[in-house]
Parts: sequence; C-alpha cells; structure tokens
Amino acid sequence: MKVCLITGASRGIGRATALALTEAGWRLSLVARSRDALVELVRETDCEHLATVADVTSEADMVRAVRATVAELGPLDAAVCAAGIGAFGPTTDVSLEDWNAQIAANLSGTFLTCREALKDMLPRKRGHLVTILSVASKVAFPYSAAYVASKWGAYGLTKSLAEEVRREGIRVTAVLPGSVDTPFWDANPGGPPRDEMLRPQAVAAAVRYALEAPADASVDEIHLMPPRGIL
Repeated sequence: MKVCLITGASRGIGRATALALTEAGWRLSLVARSRDALVELVRETDCEHLATVADVTSEADMVRAVRATVAELGPLDAAVCAAGIGAFGPTTDVSLEDWNAQIAANLSGTFLTCREALKDMLPRKRGHLVTILSVASKVAFPYSAAYVASKWGAYGLTKSLAEEVRREGIRVTAVLPGSVDTPFWDANPGGPPRDEMLRPQAVAAAVRYALEAPADASVDEIHLMPPRGIL
C-alpha cells in the first residue's frame, strides 16, 4: 500500500485529496494545524491514517511530521503540499507581518515539506512531490502582491526541484488551479462568485491522476480552470 503525506489536510483541496487517495487505497499522513479537524477527517475516512498536528512554516514541525510518517507508515511514495493562505488588498496597506505570513506558508512551507520528503525519497530513488499552487503562480493580479509573489516563488521552486531530481527517480508535479470554492474565501469575502469556481474534488482528481501516471511518464504540470475561465 502506497504512503502519501498531505499538508493542509484538514480542509479545502488538502481534505479533498485525502478523501480521493483514501478511495484509491493509499495510506495517508495527514498534516494540519487543527487537531479537531484532523480527528474528524480520520473518522470520516474510516482508515488508520496518521494525523499529525504541525505547522508547515516550522522547520522542527516538518522534520517531526516526515519522520513520524516514515516510522509509522513506512517510506514515502508521495507528498502533496496543499497548505496555504492568502490576504488581499492594496499593497500600501499590506503589513510586513501579513507579507511574511504568506511567504512563510506558501513558499517556505512548500520548501520545508519537499526538502524533508526528499530526504526519504532520494536514497530509494523513487517518490513523487505534488505542489498545489495557483493560476496566480503565472498570472499577476492587482491587490494580491504578497500572494502572487509567494505563488510565483513556489512555482519556481517546484520547477527547479523537478530538474534537480528527475534523473534521481523522483517525479515533481505543479498543479495550478483557478479559483476553487474552499474555506480560503471565508477569510477573503468579496472574491469571485463561489458557485462559478472549481470544486476542490476536481483538483483532488487531478492530483490522483498525476500520482497514478505510468512509471514511464511524468506529469510535470496541470492547469485547471473554472469553465468560464479566470473569475
């Protein structure tokens, strides 16, 4: 049975991915900051998944989470980086605290997760990293400077990692969705119409597709958009 670590597993795309991979028979290491939400997710899946309360911005937490995964479930076959935050408004109103928080969660958190996962994958010359990014990784939006900067950085990180490890037997996939109807928008009211957004299950299906690609194929990048395009 394959093993996958998922960050941001308690809600949104991470949660949908956990449900999709459970259906596919994976053993999961579910990582998020909310213990209650993780407990509920494990209960819903009715599987013996590992739940770890951790913050992706903490180096100590991510070292601990990956080590616990390997110790409890076995070697990592995949890691899905789905944790992230966003806040929007005029750049002149963005505090350094808000800037640092988005860079830490969206860029540094992805780096720490991938780095620690690779320490387990590279000696075995097998594994798969999936980063959940955004159309904002390539398209600049106004009033989104910190978010766009963090996502462009995470995209660059992902593409660099792909070239670094592809000849070591590790696949790396960047997933760039448009607007997705998740709790992300609860903290950012006034966004696009949520009934016109992608559903998180659609992104989870794309993740599963990439992970289940034949061994002789690498799904380097997936773009998913709402039917009406960028909202």
